[in-house]
Amino acid sequence: MAKLLLCLDGTVVKEFRLNRERFTVGRRPTNDIQIDNLAVSGEHAALLTVGGDVFVEDLDSTNGTVVNGKPTKRQLLQDGDEIIIGKYMLKFWSENAAGSDAGTDYEKTMMLRVPPAVAAAAPAPAPVAAAPRPVVAASAAAVAASAVQTGARPAEPASSPGVVKVLTGGNAGRELMLTKNLTTLGKAGVQVAVITRRPQGYFITHVEGAQTPKVNGVQIGQSARKLEEEDLIELLGVQMAFFTH
Repeated sequence: MAKLLLCLDGTVVKEFRLNRERFTVGRRPTNDIQIDNLAVSGEHAALLTVGGDVFVEDLDSTNGTVVNGKPTKRQLLQDGDEIIIGKYMLKFWSENAAGSDAGTDYEKTMMLRVPPAVAAAAPAPAPVAAAPRPVVAASAAAVAASAVQTGARPAEPASSPGVVKVLTGGNAGRELMLTKNLTTLGKAGVQVAVITRRPQGYFITHVEGAQTPKVNGVQIGQSARKLEEEDLIELLGVQMAFFTH
């Protein structure tokens, strides 16, 4: 299990285990990691766990997020990376956890079959011990875990539960309820995106692949895109529709 060391002026203030798939960092007490400093935005950055990887994403903060001395919008973290937020440093350490986390609550998995034309055009992933799973993996642990700061509360998710309905391909008609804080879509090594559930609504973000997902026929680019009712999502050549109940 990965962890973060919160440091100030070279002194470790606190250690955080990334035992959920989305951690937020910011000045407000509703964040998982609260940093009470005026240089830190209310919701400054997020740590996203996708499979065995951890990404840091800047949430359009005022002063930005810096990794190893370079400003970043989104970046895959490696052992020993240093994330600067305001006057504080978060040092990232990755630990190989044996087996799955018993406290992790997963939604059911929906298979995404990659059309042959898309698979042929995509670069072959590097060899790994086990073949990547061609799935839409619904994830994110429950946010009911205790807050990391005294008096802090987990951020409340969007009020209306969302759903993604597959419109084309072998899974046409299947629906995936977005009841977790983080839902991963795609196939590792080809194209991966995540849908995050925030207080402001649902947002889709590109994580991996040469092409970013499309929403209503337009590529979303590198920034998180808020999803609206009946938006059409295209990923791996498969079209899906987003709805709220």
